[in-house]
Amino acid sequence: MKLTYVAVFEQTPNNYAAYVPDLPGCISTHKTWEGIQAMIKEAIEVHIEATHEYGYPIPSPQMSVEQALEYHRSQPNDYGGYFPDPDPEEDDEPAAVLEVEVEVDFEIELATEAAAEVAH
Repeated sequence: MKLTYVAVFEQTPNNYAAYVPDLPGCISTHKTWEGIQAMIKEAIEVHIEATHEYGYPIPSPQMSVEQALEYHRSQPNDYGGYFPDPDPEEDDEPAAVLEVEVEVDFEIELATEAAAEVAH
């Protein structure tokens, strides 16, 4: 079964970080851009497998790229503020949002949003 989740990527002073808003707790870091893309894909796969093994409902992919970026900007950052909107003069977006496709080799039933909230 193929699933496509949206991941939010950020460059920090020392590395890259990524998280998946539809999968609470699914995060990863890596030193390189290529590495973080591979690591968040692996994190999604492991998150889904572990959730399945423990018998919890697996949240279905729901956020679009636009929704994930809006969600990201609404979250407090590590400095007590919020992530800024990009500067239109510089066209510099502080975060990237990409779709990440994963494949699981077992049958799963995706949870509705309400059931997923209860599980996490």
